[in-house]
Amino acid sequence: MIDWTKCNEEDFEIEIQGDEVNQTGASLVFPIKVYHKDGELAFSQGVPIRADFYSQLIKRDHWQEDLMGILKRRIRDEISQRIKTQDISIEHKVDFLKMPRQSL
Repeated sequence: MIDWTKCNEEDFEIEIQGDEVNQTGASLVFPIKVYHKDGELAFSQGVPIRADFYSQLIKRDHWQEDLMGILKRRIRDEISQRIKTQDISIEHKVDFLKMPRQSL
């Protein structure tokens, strides 16, 4: 299990599941798997990009690099959020469940 409190953004790599890209409404959703440097799958996430934006993007030179930059930025934001959010340990969750109800 990944200890998010000891991670930084550079500890992760992404893999785009290109064969699973699909269109949902007006967006293309790029499924991405995020791996920790130890090889463990950290999480999977679909990153939406507006279809009209994508159609304009692919007309540019080096559009693949631009697309990768966008996808990396969105995943980096998610990783940053997970690092900042401290998970409650299972022990603390059980303790909270055992606590009696309190009056307001």
